[in-house]
Amino acid sequence: MEERLPLSPESIDELNDSENSDDLEVAARSRSVVRPIRDVPDELVFRFEVGPAILAQLLEKLQLIERTPLSNALSARYPGFYQLFVDGSPKYIGKTARPIGQRLREHAKKLRHRIGIDLGHVECKFAFVEDPSLVDVAEGALIDFFGHRGQAEWNASGFGSKVTGHRRGQQEASDWAQLYPPNLDAAIRIDECPAITLEGLLRSVALSSPITLSIPQRLRPRFREVHADTFSLPTTEKTFREWMDFVANRLASGWRLNPQAESWYVELDS
Repeated sequence: MEERLPLSPESIDELNDSENSDDLEVAARSRSVVRPIRDVPDELVFRFEVGPAILAQLLEKLQLIERTPLSNALSARYPGFYQLFVDGSPKYIGKTARPIGQRLREHAKKLRHRIGIDLGHVECKFAFVEDPSLVDVAEGALIDFFGHRGQAEWNASGFGSKVTGHRRGQQEASDWAQLYPPNLDAAIRIDECPAITLEGLLRSVALSSPITLSIPQRLRPRFREVHADTFSLPTTEKTFREWMDFVANRLASGWRLNPQAESWYVELDS
């Protein structure tokens, strides 16, 4: 049975709007910023090297924490560090100044319906951090530590990059995405809807989509106006490709689907 992530249509839009995700991360990180002092002699400035101390303590903490299925960690609500495992093998070490669960939901959406990866085999460890300034301090040390042991191969593969935003051009898929391409033939089931709009259908498909699927935020009001009609949809299962064909046949004149390497967007011809 397909594992459904506990995501609402609104949270899908939040994940798909990569600029919004970036802004949240920057805002959270800026609450506790170290401000370098450069206008006085160095002998007057005390700089405590906290990185090695944090790394040692965090490694000890991670060793004590048991792995848990990724689906169990999507509600983790404090910032900190996390580690991803596939079939028990460590693959990625990450940090976030936002709630960890928020970042893990982005990862889970990216991992779902990937050729070569079973989301049910993905586990994680995570540790909350009370002082947000420490999150950035130890990141490089953690990546270096696990990378030298072959336990952070996804860190240099493009896995952690945010979703490619709309109007950023036809960016090539990352090394990670080429290694684990999205399965566009994955089956997506939509439960019976007596009256659904085309936007509602797109939201429902996006909940289980193997790739980012979105109407750009600036186009949503106009899309709703043009595609306001509803239609009846029985309980139906189609592949992602088949759903996209279904949507394409219902788009009004001037609207089209734009498939990119890591995202599909609904666009309006200029």
